Amino acid sequence: MVKQVTIFIANKEGRIEKVTEVLKQNGINISSLSLAESVDFGLLRLIVSDPEKALSCLKDAGLSAKLSNVIAVRISNDPGSLHDLLTAMKEFNIEYMYVLSTQDTASMIMKIRDIEGAEKVLADEGFTVLKPEEVYQ
Repeated sequence: MVKQVTIFIANKEGRIEKVTEVLKQNGINISSLSLAESVDFGLLRLIVSDPEKALSCLKDAGLSAKLSNVIAVRISNDPGSLHDLLTAMKEFNIEYMYVLSTQDTASMIMKIRDIEGAEKVLADEGFTVLKPEEVYQ
């Protein structure tokens, strides 16, 4: 399983820039992100090079952040590969997902309640579940 940083941010100008400034000042690289917004606030989800350090730095800067466990699973860059992944995961509720770009393949970040069960199903179906060190580089 991989650690994702989630930042709760006010829906105002400059808030994402503040997050990226903190990460830049602390030498933390962003591998992937997802931004969801509503009228009053947004959720910025990040896969970063050092999630624990990012959490600490963001909190020190006065931002509301937390770590979540997610799965990063490699899929091929071929038609139908996302369908095959979703078919393998049909017994799990995927709360959200987004893409992690990795060289010649893509990887999907998925939030699932039963991570251990999902990782077993994915391995049994022939998918490569990425280790944290593969994701954070």
